Amino acid sequence: MYKYLKIYQSSFRSLLRHKLRSGLSMLGIVCGVMAVFTIISVGEGARQKIIRQIEQLGIRNIYIRATALTDEQKRTAAEKQSPGLSMSDRDRITSGCAYVSDIACLKEVSASVPGMKKNMLPQILSVSSAYANMLNLFVSQGRFIADQDIEMRNPVCVVGAGVAENAEEKGRIGSYIRIENHLFRVVGILEQSDRKTEESTVISVRNYNGIIFIPLGTEGVLSRSVPGKIGQENHELSEIIVSVRKTGEVTQAGHMLKRIMALSHKHVADYQIVIPRELLRQAGKTRRMLNIFLAVIAGISLLVGGIGIMNIMLATVSERVGEIGVRRAVGATQWDIVIQFLSESVILTFFGGLFGIVSGVMAVHLLSRLGAWDTVISAPAFILPLLMSLLVGIFFGLYPAYRAARTDPITALRHE
Repeated sequence: MYKYLKIYQSSFRSLLRHKLRSGLSMLGIVCGVMAVFTIISVGEGARQKIIRQIEQLGIRNIYIRATALTDEQKRTAAEKQSPGLSMSDRDRITSGCAYVSDIACLKEVSASVPGMKKNMLPQILSVSSAYANMLNLFVSQGRFIADQDIEMRNPVCVVGAGVAENAEEKGRIGSYIRIENHLFRVVGILEQSDRKTEESTVISVRNYNGIIFIPLGTEGVLSRSVPGKIGQENHELSEIIVSVRKTGEVTQAGHMLKRIMALSHKHVADYQIVIPRELLRQAGKTRRMLNIFLAVIAGISLLVGGIGIMNIMLATVSERVGEIGVRRAVGATQWDIVIQFLSESVILTFFGGLFGIVSGVMAVHLLSRLGAWDTVISAPAFILPLLMSLLVGIFFGLYPAYRAARTDPITALRHE
């Protein structure tokens, strides 16, 4: 053990005698490790962002959304008498899909809310009573929309925490909020939501702090269409959310819902079915392909760094032939020579890995601040690049170490 310790000390001294050369030889390793560290951190950040979005949407939920129609699609829908997304679809899904545990309906309403301060424009959503439970929304004061409110068309509302704070006295339980020319009594206030309103190509996470919920059906006295969603005026509903009993049944339920909706709408594409769990799977595949591509690039960088290490070590062996002869003459074995030069290679790549990790941490923070990327620094981000750098040092240091050990002692002493 003492012998190997002395060998490592000798390796350090040898590398320190040529600081510039040692530093330049580590540069490729530093760049490669930094790239691997950054890729892992960015990939983990993307993975957790996707999971966070899916959890907000509900892993067991399936969304059926009304889509805007072009003029040609409107004519096709009229010819085939497709009713658009409606309560009839809810009834067909409830009776035709055995996997359904609950179902909620939603209508987006365009209406002004006078009296709001700070230029706040609340979103009005007409919803059924199951909506809050399915989307994991919690009421801090009062209650949520009840079935009785829907049946009786009660002019009540539930407001987000931001709306309640903005409306001040009008946002308290029992007070009234004016929507267009109608008064709605506040019966509930949602808890403050920290969900990010991150947009997706197919579905977005709503900012529930700025929403006013009213009972489904009471939107009839208000405006029926949402600006920017031209072509949805023939839809009775904007969205139907289906909750499946078990996570493992989501895929089967999705297939069944597609068949039910296709028959109900005469194969007219005036709706879109979004399955968050399927989105997670597709996003995972895309992320893995991207990670593989980036890992290949990082691997090439490490390969180039490893070749640089081998080149330097071969040059070192040629320069230190006399030293090798002296060591062999005083009793060093071939294995001792292998350990001597292999340890120098490993030391170079190990410290190159450490500097690469430090550079990677700085790069990740820079990406987070300037690029607004979601990054997560995890344990694998530290362990994997450092382990790869050590393996590179061993792999590319073996041949120079073997060549040094095979040097003939007599020839080496004559060279000295």
